[in-house]
Amino acid sequence: MDLEKILNRELDNNNGILRLKPNYIARPLYPAGGRLGLEKTYIEDKGWISERWFASAVSVLGTEYEGLSEVNIKDAKIFFRDALKAVPERLLGKSYAKISGNRFGALTKILDPGIQIPLHLHASEEYARRYWNSNPKEEAYHYLDHTNKGSTPYIHLGFHIDVTEDEVLELLKKWNSDKILDLSPAYRCNVGEGFHVLAGVVHAPCTLLTLEVQEESDVGTILQAKVYDRIISKDQYLLNGPRNEEEVLKLIDWNTCRDPRFYRKYHIVPEVIDSNKEFSEKWIFSPRMTKKFSGIELRIAPNTRLHMDRKGAFLLFVWKGKGKINGVEVVGGDPYRDEIFVSYEAARDHVIVNDGREDLVIYEIFGPNVYV
Repeated sequence: MDLEKILNRELDNNNGILRLKPNYIARPLYPAGGRLGLEKTYIEDKGWISERWFASAVSVLGTEYEGLSEVNIKDAKIFFRDALKAVPERLLGKSYAKISGNRFGALTKILDPGIQIPLHLHASEEYARRYWNSNPKEEAYHYLDHTNKGSTPYIHLGFHIDVTEDEVLELLKKWNSDKILDLSPAYRCNVGEGFHVLAGVVHAPCTLLTLEVQEESDVGTILQAKVYDRIISKDQYLLNGPRNEEEVLKLIDWNTCRDPRFYRKYHIVPEVIDSNKEFSEKWIFSPRMTKKFSGIELRIAPNTRLHMDRKGAFLLFVWKGKGKINGVEVVGGDPYRDEIFVSYEAARDHVIVNDGREDLVIYEIFGPNVYV
């Protein structure tokens, strides 16, 4: 199969746009919230489908292909990862492709947990490389507007300022409860807002439907022994890289976790970029927050046509409404028509049309250093 020829033809036919297939991920520890539009949410021997991954060039930890997004082309099975390698300059731009090693550089998800996700952390670069030969995982959340907010609309983040390493170590060694949550402050999660979570920061995400963007990685270490009324495997979830509890403590960014101004520093409120009667755009993940990724919410009024210019290629996810991007139809709520990748050549000059009766709500996610 001539990937380059197939992809060039697809990009030519769709004015620089690639459709991507929906990509659902099952997790074994907690039930799904049932908000991803699926009839079946449980897969035998895998768990509950509680995540959807977008524009993913990352496989689920310990697997070869699970988690990889596919390009939506008839009669061809092409992973998005391979598309980036086949036509990197068209998709990413010559300079970005060279710097990034032909990678987009950001992974986007929708999290749909039925209960609060257990307290865990993601390793910084030093430890992610050491234990898993993986990228680190800094991430950020934006809470989507959905009527079902779940049972636990608050998130645990960091530790109380007087928590000691010995207290945490004792709970990790005992591994018989969820009392580690008592050591972590909880914050209410508000629709339209979010949080920035650095690598090394402990967190237990809430049950709101969540748009997450992160570095390209699936590493994680769970610190909470009791989940969903059962004690989970210490070897599988805590000591899945580190050899003992003392090594786990080194994964924690203690200064950030115990920062008395944590909420003020890492709570996210969208920043308006531009707004008028026809459209509004906001940073939901501001480039002032991190260089690892950035993201925009774009709302377009009915019967509006916009000429847009972005600095780099991006994932485009349609949350609500319907319209066209460079002539390619997009429909919120239809998983085969709500996710596209806008190539570098299209990003620099593209047309978005809202031909529906309600606002067209779009999320655009950019990779590292596109907006600096």
